[in-house]
Amino acid sequence: MNQPNTILFLVNPFAGTGNALNAANYAIVLAELKGYNTEILVTKEKGDLSKFTHLFKLEKISKIAVMGGDGTVHEVVNAIMQNQQWLKIPIVIFPCGTGNTFNYEIGCLTVKKAAQLLLNGKVKLIDLCEVKTNGTTIWSFNSIGCGAAAHINKLAEELRWIGRFRYTIASFLSIFSKPTITAKVTFNDKVYDNEYLLMIANNNRFGGKAMIVAPFAKLNDGLIDFILLKKSSRFKLLMLIPKLFNGKHVYSPLVKLVQTNHIKIETDSPQL
Repeated sequence: MNQPNTILFLVNPFAGTGNALNAANYAIVLAELKGYNTEILVTKEKGDLSKFTHLFKLEKISKIAVMGGDGTVHEVVNAIMQNQQWLKIPIVIFPCGTGNTFNYEIGCLTVKKAAQLLLNGKVKLIDLCEVKTNGTTIWSFNSIGCGAAAHINKLAEELRWIGRFRYTIASFLSIFSKPTITAKVTFNDKVYDNEYLLMIANNNRFGGKAMIVAPFAKLNDGLIDFILLKKSSRFKLLMLIPKLFNGKHVYSPLVKLVQTNHIKIETDSPQL
């Protein structure tokens, strides 16, 4: 039986600065010169990538190249988890988004580097975080948050026109609006019932644009790095924000960091 020899390119042309299609064309030329066959799916609207496992024949695909940002990859990962036969296919993520958080973690910040990994890289397994909320299940490969963390992501989407600094600006605006939540949080057989500004669970070290949110996180240690930020004054928060860029915020008395494989969060209303 012949080995699969097709690279599937999943392209979100609306991601980041709009260079995803150019990146795909560049990588396709290199792949075909290497003897690979290629298939391509270019999205027209959000949700298109959730259908890709039904549009292509699994037995023909040897690798998947994702051209987009972290949101694009999230859609691809959740499509795969709905059809888990596709888990055996290696994925290479091209840094075509705004934040490119996952690419910061693996040190792959150029299209050229991603193309090299696509053609010659070694496969590495990573953890996924299973999130159950409101009767549904989603899978996170990067991070997931509630409270201000969720507000930051939503606001950053609205600030796309700002470009690569939108996550930093959204962080300042969201934290200083102080949308605190009261939550009962359970992990490692301990219960914390308090008022928090944000909670975030990270699978890698970074968040937004090169913020070192979880400095001790590893992609494949079987643990999620969970961070709680307590309610505080605007002045203390202002002093804390610069430390997000070097990971020193975790030593603040306002912050609790724990590594665990299971977290339960109970709030009065959905916060993700």
